[in-house]
Amino acid sequence: MAKRIKVTIHDFATLKENLNNPEELALYEAANGNTYDAEIEHDGYAVIDVTEDDYIELAPGEYQLMIEEWTNAGQIGEWTLQTKSDPADDTALLYRSVDASGQEVQPPQSLPKQVVELVAKTWFGKAPKKVEE
Repeated sequence: MAKRIKVTIHDFATLKENLNNPEELALYEAANGNTYDAEIEHDGYAVIDVTEDDYIELAPGEYQLMIEEWTNAGQIGEWTLQTKSDPADDTALLYRSVDASGQEVQPPQSLPKQVVELVAKTWFGKAPKKVEE
């Protein structure tokens, strides 16, 4: 499934160890900080076609999923909750509320993606089944 991602490689040491080809390493360095459409594999790795002939593969910690436009996340009473990636922080999401006409009723607030994920797991995660011996 194709998703919009931003390459966020913070440490090239592991890549330098695993890649023997300087031209291949240069692809990763050039992609860093840029946004692409990528195929996300079942194991969480992202594959980006950086040129017609070249691609790079990113581990889950080397990219961030991005939502570039305000996207409806749900309803709270008469208001619509919207979210998008925080342009000031790749690891955060902005949330705001708008009324039926699209006018902002609550200004955007930034929340770390990790907080959003933990809250979602707490509220909507399935409790592990207890194993009786």
